[in-house]
Amino acid sequence: METEAYLGAVDAAAHTWRGRRTPRVEPMYQDGGHLYVFFIYGMHHCANIVTRTEGIGEAVLLRAAEGPSGAPVRLLSGPGRLCTALGITAAMSGIDLLDGDPVQLFLGRTSPLEIGVAARIGVDYAGEAKDWPLRYFDRNSPAISRLVVRA
Repeated sequence: METEAYLGAVDAAAHTWRGRRTPRVEPMYQDGGHLYVFFIYGMHHCANIVTRTEGIGEAVLLRAAEGPSGAPVRLLSGPGRLCTALGITAAMSGIDLLDGDPVQLFLGRTSPLEIGVAARIGVDYAGEAKDWPLRYFDRNSPAISRLVVRA
């Protein structure tokens, strides 16, 4: 229900800004469909789906999802909660989501989405990139992680 895009070498908010390559970010350089997971603030995992071809370090952060019917609305609200609820850890970074590994994505919603666009959350350090409209969310979902500041 909510994602943020990170545009690699040209994006000061991306872990691959200016072509940065470390063992931690190496999964971002894999082919699209791989999982990139990082640990933040010493307490939360954040899951990203790599979006480009091998060698281009771009990904989409999963910020929020809706659980099955009857699940608490806030269970999957925010990248840390989402990973906790789904059991996603940094040990899973690099797995291929298209190859039947333990994490899979499902489209379970049939009602139309009303897509909102806003600046990303928590990237105030990223200069002009902090204002780029790369956060996408369903305006009607109660699961989005934060109120919309700009849309």
